[in-house]
This record gives sequence, C-alpha cells and structure tokens, in this order.
Amino acid sequence: MKKVIDGLGWVSVALTMVTLIITILTTYLYNTYISRFYSCEYLQICIISTMIIWAINMQLDKKERRQNMLNSAFCVLIAAGTMFFMYKGVF
Repeated sequence: MKKVIDGLGWVSVALTMVTLIITILTTYLYNTYISRFYSCEYLQICIISTMIIWAINMQLDKKERRQNMLNSAFCVLIAAGTMFFMYKGVF
C-alpha cells in the first residue's frame, strides 16, 4: 500500500509539473493552440490532488511521526487553500 501511494504521489508530481509548463506556455505564448489550459483550473486540480496524495503518503510513513504530522497538515492546508480559491473563482 505504501509503495502504491508513493508511486502515485510521484506520478501526480510529474503531472502537476507538466500541467504547470503547459499552463505557462498557453497563458503567455500559445494561447490559441491549447485553449483549455488558458485558465489555471487544471493546474489547481492537479495541485489539490498532489497535496492530498502527499498528505496520505506522509501519514503512512512511520519515521519521524511528529514532523510528518506537521508536513501532512501543511499539505492539507495548501489543498484547502487552493480549493477555497477555486470556489471563489480566483484563477
């Protein structure tokens, strides 16, 4: 279970990086080619999923329990903040 969540975490990080690069290129250079990435909605969805997966990953780790709790809470806080801004319509 730990290895699956760990692998899923790294896949979501890679997907978030690709989404970030495509969003930046679409916003500043090629806004007519890939119009779906013109807003930051896909990037925000990727950030939320990545932070939730990493929070779960850190909770499953048995080493440095106190530090992992703090890091996990910080990941959940980032995901909640991103969800709040998506709800408010800030792109």
